[in-house]
Amino acid sequence: MKRLLTRYFNSWWLPALVFLCLLGGFAATAVVGWRPLGVLANVLFWLAGLAFLGLIAASIWNFIQKRRRFGVINLLLIFGCGAATVFALGFVMFASMFGPSEDGFADNLTIPEGIEIAEPDQDATDPWGTTTPKGSDELQDAIRKALTAPGDNTTEFTPAMPSLRRASTDHPKTFSDYVEASPDWHVFMEQGNRFASRRWSYGGEPQDTLHGYISEFSGVSKFQTRCLLCLDRKQWSRYSVQHVQEGTKPVKPNMSMGNQLHESRIMIECGGVWVELFEQSDNPERRVTKATVANLEKEFSEFLQTPDASVSAARTKSRELAGRLAGDDAHPFRLLTGMQPGIYGVAYSLNPGEPGSVYLKAFEITKGTPLSAERLEAKSKTRMTWSTDSSELFGAKAGFTIYEGDWGKPYAARFEVWFTPDSGKQERKLAERIFKIEGWQR
Repeated sequence: MKRLLTRYFNSWWLPALVFLCLLGGFAATAVVGWRPLGVLANVLFWLAGLAFLGLIAASIWNFIQKRRRFGVINLLLIFGCGAATVFALGFVMFASMFGPSEDGFADNLTIPEGIEIAEPDQDATDPWGTTTPKGSDELQDAIRKALTAPGDNTTEFTPAMPSLRRASTDHPKTFSDYVEASPDWHVFMEQGNRFASRRWSYGGEPQDTLHGYISEFSGVSKFQTRCLLCLDRKQWSRYSVQHVQEGTKPVKPNMSMGNQLHESRIMIECGGVWVELFEQSDNPERRVTKATVANLEKEFSEFLQTPDASVSAARTKSRELAGRLAGDDAHPFRLLTGMQPGIYGVAYSLNPGEPGSVYLKAFEITKGTPLSAERLEAKSKTRMTWSTDSSELFGAKAGFTIYEGDWGKPYAARFEVWFTPDSGKQERKLAERIFKIEGWQR
């Protein structure tokens, strides 16, 4: 052992060779995507890290022993191996994004016979559909109209929303009830704080999108936007967001580039609520931001005229949505197909009977394996309008992804709707149903 260590540290080439062999082994096993090899890839990664430290130690040792030529060669190899590491990690990341991602979860699963198994329904209002009618809600219409006008280089806008300030400050309870009841807003909890993302309607039906972002990168006007109410005045975004005050003083947003579009992220502190506005568009002028501010002011100026009646109207829209979402079998919830296998939506049509949130749990039917547990709860969770009249049903939609399994390998999963009361009482199951699903594959 001593002779091996002596030969290792006295050599100018052996430490680098050991490191490169381990690094190559890591890259080769990491891109395969087979779970047992994933464990080996982790071991090789850490061994390669130790070998790199060994290369540094060999360089220092050769300099101490006054073998300067070997020490200099070791030093040059350190930089060369560093470059090889960057290349290998880049290769692994590229392969993980575009290479196969089969996990083998469903390879040996069978779908039981003799039990009722439903299939996800086609989502007729899928925004990815090429024939989907658009322009069916006021905010969407306003933004599309604003984008038809040629933009200029003026980035300033006025964040004036006095009606929203008054609504959230002077009528906090009614304001909260309205946002939770309206199908145009998706209220959700994250890290103990409440947020509401503004939905757009497709085919006359409010539709959830990933994290509330609305994106169109084809056509004449390329853009991406999101309107988010921070109901507890806590920031959701992990990005740097520029905070400004609501009012009539013009604001110049901090600009950057994203998706080759002009980007801004503005948080408007507006009394009892914060409003985060995100815009990417093809001109510096904040046309989408201006249209959104104007639309929010219009929505909540109408709310202020008759707050209680606005809540009642929002609940009526939610009841009408529930009737459409229930489907022919009038089940409390349905799964809807998404843009790819493994990507689904849930359409709720129920009444929990008290304030709170509903979410999904899912289990593979033959072994009871939980499916995408933490992610599924977070993505499917939504606030649910309620009534003391159990015959009144309310509708809501949310989108999620099941990661276990691969395309073309269906299996059966039991989905359960769970309810978490605001009162702090124990959560309870409201409904369950078995579906034939597939897992998402990159």
